[in-house]
This record gives sequence, structure tokens and C-alpha cells, in this order.
Amino acid sequence: MKDVNNYNIEQIDNNFHITLIRSPIVSVSGSLSVSSIVPPLSIAYLSASLRSNGFSTTNIDAVGEGIGNISKVPQSAHMEYQGLSIEGILKRIHPSTKVLGVSCMFSLEWPFTRQIIKEIKRNFSDIKIIAGGEHVTALPEFVLSDCKEIDIIVLGEGEETIVDLATCLERERNVEEVNGIVYRSGGKFTRTAPRDRIKKIDDICWPAWDLVPINTYLDLKLSHGPYRGRAMPIFASRGCPYNCAFCSNAKMWHRSYIARSPIDVVNEIKHYIDKYKIKCIEFYDLTPIIKKSWIMEFCDLIIDNNLNFSWQISGGTRTEAIDEEVIVKVKKAGCQYLGFAPESGSPAVLKQIRKRLNLQRMVNLIKIAKKHKIATRTNFVIGFPNDTRLQIYQTLFFQMKLAFFGVLDSPIFEFTPYPGSEYFEFLLHKGVIPGLDDEYFESLGLNLQLKNKKSYCENVGTYELLIYRFMGMTVFYSIYYLFNPMKLLKFIKNLFWGNYSNSVFEQRIILNFKKRLLKLKYKNKS
Repeated sequence: MKDVNNYNIEQIDNNFHITLIRSPIVSVSGSLSVSSIVPPLSIAYLSASLRSNGFSTTNIDAVGEGIGNISKVPQSAHMEYQGLSIEGILKRIHPSTKVLGVSCMFSLEWPFTRQIIKEIKRNFSDIKIIAGGEHVTALPEFVLSDCKEIDIIVLGEGEETIVDLATCLERERNVEEVNGIVYRSGGKFTRTAPRDRIKKIDDICWPAWDLVPINTYLDLKLSHGPYRGRAMPIFASRGCPYNCAFCSNAKMWHRSYIARSPIDVVNEIKHYIDKYKIKCIEFYDLTPIIKKSWIMEFCDLIIDNNLNFSWQISGGTRTEAIDEEVIVKVKKAGCQYLGFAPESGSPAVLKQIRKRLNLQRMVNLIKIAKKHKIATRTNFVIGFPNDTRLQIYQTLFFQMKLAFFGVLDSPIFEFTPYPGSEYFEFLLHKGVIPGLDDEYFESLGLNLQLKNKKSYCENVGTYELLIYRFMGMTVFYSIYYLFNPMKLLKFIKNLFWGNYSNSVFEQRIILNFKKRLLKLKYKNKS
């Protein structure tokens, strides 16, 4: 692993410079969503790879550089954005830029990202614009036709592709020799040969955090799990070997799961502790724990090196490689919070969505984790296309039982057909998704709202699903606070004092209050 975080960012190549942009966060106006306010891993990784290959590079992190600006998305009735305005982004583009890369991970953000790209091209007509990320990887031909200002799409993993593209463009060669891209040619869209996944991922440079305002994120005290001090995101692996029908992983990463060596991950963590005074590590992997041998070696390295930090897996991991021996070991190595993603409490639904999970085994692991004082989380989804009321009731009842078993957080989400997933293709083919337009993309974020909601469940109505979500969350946390009354008192106290609380549920409510205050403060200043 090469660390390239000691680069002089003032070195600008006036002949061939590359600028990478992370667009502002887009969310529904008035929503509780703050989970996307995270350091920009994508452009940090890409710029590190470009720098290590000798390219002059700068990043524009529209979120971190404009965190106080929360404004209405132009031409949208329901959306707001947080970050630099389009004008602010244009002012940050260095005049020597020859290639500009834009990352679009979430389809909800596509309409506003498209507006940004169009304005960039209008003001910098000679710049080659490249787009990457999960959204454009899932819909490359659509993106090129919907935004003619984009010249090239990068599919999937980008570190090698962006370097090959930059080399090709700098030498004015034809891009057809670059694998893993889609571009226009003779009025048609051309896909080059697929690019193989990067096998030696220990050779990928660590993220270039010196090119983004990383301390802005660290000082905000944000975390995907309960806040336990300055928290840094990290990837210990890439991809997922499973094939869930609702997930877009297959388009972005295929089904290859490739893990870094435990020593490389520990060395990166040590670097963050030394340089950024990190207290907590957040694993952002799709499936963090696949092999028992990997997690045991990782924990042993932490223990042997006497590293003092906490770490947590918030998004959900698999259960097959975890047993009591693993739980004892991860606790000793500093793990404080362990998330699982059962998705449903109905065995029939798990079979339909191809989620290979043994619910009873997960319950047993939750009980063991509680015994060893590791907090746990479970994520559920209701409203899959074929869900019945009985299956949803099974999920709600199962979630209620988990409250008695000591689970700390248990959010319920409503099914959303993300581009790249098998369900998306199915619903698009059936006409349930009428077409790829701005209304559809905005609908991907509207499942928390009372108005303009969109459901894809054949058997249960839109507002009924909303009631079930509300019921599930209410019953779960009522049981939790009934058995932990002091936690409730602490939460109420923290709500008024603005401190962070025990669970992610409490943290999100407090952060939303802060977000609204931030918006009000910015408007008053303006």
C-alpha cells in the first residue's frame, strides 16, 4: 500500500490538470436524512491513484466545502441540496483543467448532478467530462443520452480506469483502447471490453484525504453508528459474493469479493490515529465479515499492537462467519457496535429476495453479543413487490422480539427499486416503473414523506406501508425504552443540550434538529 498524502496540492500542471468533483447531497426537503454526510471516499481514492501516477489533481468536495448551505434544488418541488451551489462549484474549477470527473453514486442525486454537469460544460466547453459511480454504472447509455455534455462513462471500479483514461487523453490517443468505459462514437454508444476487477487491492493507494476538507467531517461528530469520537470511514474489502434481488452490487462490483490483507487495514488505521487523532473506525464494506480467519487475524493485530480505538459495523454484515469465539475476540479488539441486515422476518420473503440468512442463528448471535456488551443493530425492508400483509406482520413481530433481546437500533425502510438491481429491471420491464425521468429519480427519496409517495408492492398500499413502518419503529423503541428508562431520560437531556446519544435513532433526531438550525442560520446570514 502506498500512502500519497504528503503531496503538495499547490503543484498545478498548467498543461494537463484533472479535477474531480463530489456533488452536493440531495435529499427530500424536511427529511431526517443525514447519513450521506460522510467523507468522499470515491474521489479520495481516485485522486490518490491519479497522483501516484504523476497526474496533477485537485478535488472539489461540494459537501465538505459548503456544509452550511442547505438550499432548494432548482426546478424541483420536493428536493433540497446541502453543499456548494452550482456557482460555487464553477468558481472552484481550476482554469488548467483538461479532464473533469464527476461521481454520482445515488440515482436520487442524478437530476441535480446533471444540472451541474451542464453548467460546467457551458462555462468550460473544452473540458472532457467523465462520469462514474453506481448510478452511471447501472445506466450508462441512459446517462449519456440524458446528459450529452458527458463524454465518457467509467463502469464500476475506477482507480485503474481513470489512470488509463487520463494517460490516453493526455497523449491524444483514441479511448477505444481503454477497457471498462462507454462513450459516443459515430452517433452511437460504444462499450469497450470489460475491465477485470482489481485483484491486488493492497496495492491501491489509501484515500487522499489531504485533498478534501476531512477535518470538516471529523469535527461534525457524525457517524453511521453511535458516535464514539472522531470517526473515519474505511474499506477492508470490495464487492459481495451474494446475489440479493434488491441490490445493485452485481452491476458495480460483479459478484467478486476481494478482501485486503488485515495488516494493510491495520496500518491504514494506525496512520489515521497518528495523523487525524481518530478514535473510531467505521467499516463501509458491503459485507464486512465473510471469513472467520480474516476477522480473527485482524483482531489479533489490533491487540498485539496495543491500538486503542473503537470500531463498528453499522450497515450490516453476514452471520455465517460469526460465532461466540469471534464475538469475544472483536470485543477485546475494540468493536462496540455490530449491525446485521436480515431485511425481513419472513422466511418466504428471504427466499424470494435470495437473502441467504438463518434468522434463528442471527438471534443467537444477538444474544451472545449482548452478553459480551456489544451493541447490535438490525435493518429491515418492507414493501417488496410480492410482499403480503402476513409477511409484513411477520417482519414487524420479529422486530418486536428483537427489542426484548436487547437490539439497540432497528430501522425499517421501504423497498426502493434502485437502478442496477434485478427488481429494478423486473419492474421497468413490467411498466410499474413507467420510465426513467426526473419524477422517478426523485421518487427514490420520497418514501419518508406523506405526500408524493410511490410504492411498488402489489398487495399493500402506499400509506398502509407508511403506517406499518411507523408502527414497527414505535413499538420497537417503546419496548426498548420501557426496559431502559434511564436511556430515555438521557436522550431527552441530550436533545435539549445537543449532545450525542446512545443509539443511531437518537443521534439522527438530534442531528436533524442541528441541520434545521444550520439551514436557518445560513438563511439569516444571507
